[in-house]
Amino acid sequence: MGLKKLALIAASATALLASPAAAQSNIDGVYKDSDGYTEITVAPCGNARCGEITRILKRKPGEPTNDVHNDNPALRKRPILGITILKNLRWDDDVWRGEVYNPEDGNTYRTEVRPAANGALEVKGCVTLFCRSRIWPAAR
Repeated sequence: MGLKKLALIAASATALLASPAAAQSNIDGVYKDSDGYTEITVAPCGNARCGEITRILKRKPGEPTNDVHNDNPALRKRPILGITILKNLRWDDDVWRGEVYNPEDGNTYRTEVRPAANGALEVKGCVTLFCRSRIWPAAR
């Protein structure tokens, strides 16, 4: 076997055995929540990914603009705009795992986040064994 062939085989084997980090799905971008009330920007934050409410598209009828449902009374006066709702997302077993904060009920849930069709994002929030998925379309 020639040296060139051996080098080609070695390069191919290295590509096949590339680290899982190289296969991470990119979720960075700007999305609308499933009801179209806010835009969420997903971007790096330290060694993880986070999603922050970066724009209010329309007000939810009857809802104030502050985080009134938060379990922590000290946080109830903070504005919804700027809240980090996706926290500590880390690539694990072909999905981004972390936490999602829901300002509608003030609770934080385990989450799995992955790209969906047409540039959207699938966000699944879980409590114990019960999960609920939402599709956040890409903001255009």
